[in-house]
Amino acid sequence: MKKNITLQEDNALQKGNTMKKYKALLEHNTFEEYNTKVVTYPDGSVEIIKYGTPKIRGSPMPDGTCSKKIDTSKKAMERRAKEQAYRIKRKLKYYTRSNDFDKFWTLTFNDEKVNALNYEHCRKRLRAWLKYQREKYGKFGYIFLPELHPKSERIHFHGVTEGFEPPLTEARNPKTNRLIKKKGTQIYNAENWQDGFSTVSNIEDKAKTASYISKYVTKELVEMPSAYNQPRYFCSRDLKQPTISYENWDNERLQDFTPSFVVGSQSGITMNFESDVSIYNLNMSEGQLSQSISPETMYKAK
Repeated sequence: MKKNITLQEDNALQKGNTMKKYKALLEHNTFEEYNTKVVTYPDGSVEIIKYGTPKIRGSPMPDGTCSKKIDTSKKAMERRAKEQAYRIKRKLKYYTRSNDFDKFWTLTFNDEKVNALNYEHCRKRLRAWLKYQREKYGKFGYIFLPELHPKSERIHFHGVTEGFEPPLTEARNPKTNRLIKKKGTQIYNAENWQDGFSTVSNIEDKAKTASYISKYVTKELVEMPSAYNQPRYFCSRDLKQPTISYENWDNERLQDFTPSFVVGSQSGITMNFESDVSIYNLNMSEGQLSQSISPETMYKAK
């Protein structure tokens, strides 16, 4: 017979179960505490994220159990969508900064050829095109991701490629025949994209491209109904990635460097800005960190 228990007794049991699982984590060494995340890119540049409060990372329990039930409320689902969008942005930034992508692409769809409102259909057309291009021109590195038009919700793709040299034509204004440039950079059209309109430009700044392409990842993209349970971006195999380590550093280790970005809060008593997260962009050479130019730090209050 099932025993009826009071709310207080149930809370006590829940607390006891939580402590058991925490002790099990300790016994199996499945988590670690850290206050610094070090991201080292192939070119020797290093991004260091210093946390004011230590973080904990770990793996699931050996038996696969989980201490929390999934919250299915609207607010929780929106929060998870934002978190997923952030993880995708971070991954795209890692890929873009770690590889030598040399061209930036925008590919749209002609409504007479492709249903641009159907994500699965657009995704398949893009993947088929990429496969054919690699068969024709040889293997090349790429990342592509979709963007939703804010009003029509039509889908088009942005992407970067490395070592892909198809025929390109200088884009010209159809009325004046003048060359089309964006911030001084020549725009091209790709003859090999037959499903709609295309623009291609040469990449000049890797860091700016990393920020530019990741801005297309939004909560709305993650929540798109026609993209349910499908990948939100596509990349070729064997792309280089940064080396990531989680460490514990004291504040003195970074005292000679200036952070690029700081998130925190201002104390009401001392009026000092107390940082929760500080991001440093440095260089690594022969095991030594350096900073050639001290940036102007951007501060953001929580």
